[in-house]
Amino acid sequence: MAKYAAAVQMDCITGDLKENTEHVIGLLEKMKKEEPELILAVFPEMVLYGYERLYEISQKYGQNEIESCLNRIAQKCKSLQINAVAGAPYYGKKGLENALYYLNTRGKVQHVYSKIHLIEMERSVFVPGDAYGVCSTDFGKAGFLICWDSAFAKTAETYVRAGADFLIVSAAWERAYERQWELAVCGRSFDNDIPIIAANRIGKSGEQELAGHSMITDCMGNTIEAGTAEEEAYLIADLQQILSKEKRKGFGSQTEEQKEEACFQENIRTYAM
Repeated sequence: MAKYAAAVQMDCITGDLKENTEHVIGLLEKMKKEEPELILAVFPEMVLYGYERLYEISQKYGQNEIESCLNRIAQKCKSLQINAVAGAPYYGKKGLENALYYLNTRGKVQHVYSKIHLIEMERSVFVPGDAYGVCSTDFGKAGFLICWDSAFAKTAETYVRAGADFLIVSAAWERAYERQWELAVCGRSFDNDIPIIAANRIGKSGEQELAGHSMITDCMGNTIEAGTAEEEAYLIADLQQILSKEKRKGFGSQTEEQKEEACFQENIRTYAM
């Protein structure tokens, strides 16, 4: 039986944790009804809160309120037997973090990843995460990137060295930089021989239009499925298909031995003037 993963692109209501939670639950129900073999759904960055008025988060919500909403989604995941990844704030030991929560089919929050590479506007609100933990699932090991994290090649490489089988990218990337979004996702996929499930938000964040254009890649960096910028949608792909490395066999000079050498040996030459 085939197993499918989905990249979900949607808008959200800024600051309305409960309404956004219900929206996510409604989409999970819709997707599972339409695609019974769907076992993973990836939602955009900060989908439960939004990306405006970030300074109000600590005034309106604590971790208990956030976890209450996540637990509602997790219980729906259990009843539908689907895993979900959703973006929301997280109160860590050092302060408020921009996080992804991995919710499993047992109705639990299995893993929390916090964004490491913050953009300028986030730094007055969030503290950066400090760990790249790989999450073990029933269908492989997942590594997580949030939006601007995907612009850093070493970040994806760190996950691959740690044994990740696929990467999840959750974002609120602006339409003005849509080309860079595509380059970041497909580039990380190609240069690490790893498939990526990338969910990007649509709608507006302040004056900025968001790009949408969610996508799922194979290990060659090819876009298997891609969305548009305007509409709420979900893209699905067969996990067995995207996790396969068959397409890399015989491609260029990238044998397993050569990739191993490239990863773990540095050949640096210094020339005197």
